[in-house]
Amino acid sequence: MIKLPKIGLTFTDGDEWEEFCQSCLKIKHQHQNFKSVPADSGGDYGLDGYNTTGDAYQCYCPEKEYNDKELYEHQRQKITDDIQKLYNYRVKLKKILNGVKIKIWHFTTPLIKSKELILHCNTKENLVKSWNLDFIDDDFQIGLKDYEYFLPEIPHVIDSGKILNPMNYQEVDFVSKEPTSQTIEDFKASYENNTFVENGLRKNAKLFPQSTTQDYSDKVIALTDSQIEYNIIGEGILKQWANSFDKQYEKFIRVKRALGKRIKADSLIPVNDNKEKLKDITNTVRTMIDKEFHYLSESNKEELTSYLVSYWILECSLDFS
Repeated sequence: MIKLPKIGLTFTDGDEWEEFCQSCLKIKHQHQNFKSVPADSGGDYGLDGYNTTGDAYQCYCPEKEYNDKELYEHQRQKITDDIQKLYNYRVKLKKILNGVKIKIWHFTTPLIKSKELILHCNTKENLVKSWNLDFIDDDFQIGLKDYEYFLPEIPHVIDSGKILNPMNYQEVDFVSKEPTSQTIEDFKASYENNTFVENGLRKNAKLFPQSTTQDYSDKVIALTDSQIEYNIIGEGILKQWANSFDKQYEKFIRVKRALGKRIKADSLIPVNDNKEKLKDITNTVRTMIDKEFHYLSESNKEELTSYLVSYWILECSLDFS
């Protein structure tokens, strides 16, 4: 079993890793006619799949979580064994590839922790070139690919439901650092954020009953501070999201923009109860996030819901009667 906490995925064996790789590669090379090479009674020929432009792939997942030295030794041996298959099964591979020349033989594995593996690959590259096989390009290379190679495809694979069943799929969870009280005060003190703070204080005051006997100013300030906190946490999550899954991050920005326009338009219509209005808007946002980004952790969904509602209050899209 290999755990990848940064992306919330766990692979229990090599079959799960290969199924994951195959799904990602079909998306990554959808315009280069990616073809899987199923293993049969004769073995996998050192090739799990290839495309028409010369990218070939072999998948490997360790049986368990080894230390760095053990992981290197197992990966090194796997590369040695599978590269040799290119020669041993050269007749069958020539028929399978049908004129395609392998330019890069990609060794895909969840984690790579040793630079020595690069040196080993360099040696094996020279060995393969020395065979002068018809289906090997003159500039043949071995590529080492860990899970980060598939970051653009992961959200789409999760969305497809093809793999990653509940037994081995953990939600994607971005952890944003909790802002301190000093961070919040620094935010409020920034000249650029003056309008945000003023908007929050003005709008949040409308959520409390008008009273000549009770002063709600401290609660208005506290509520505004909590919205600033949600804003800081949300921005931290979005930064990580943009770095990890840029396509899905861009989708979130589109959703944010579309909902923002809708909220701004709805804010023009007077209502009898501002608190009920805020509750309805929050439910609408959460429903949209659940639908469009179901693979996110429950905590991320809650944090992003609070972030969007708070952002619109501070930024001015959302107003109250």
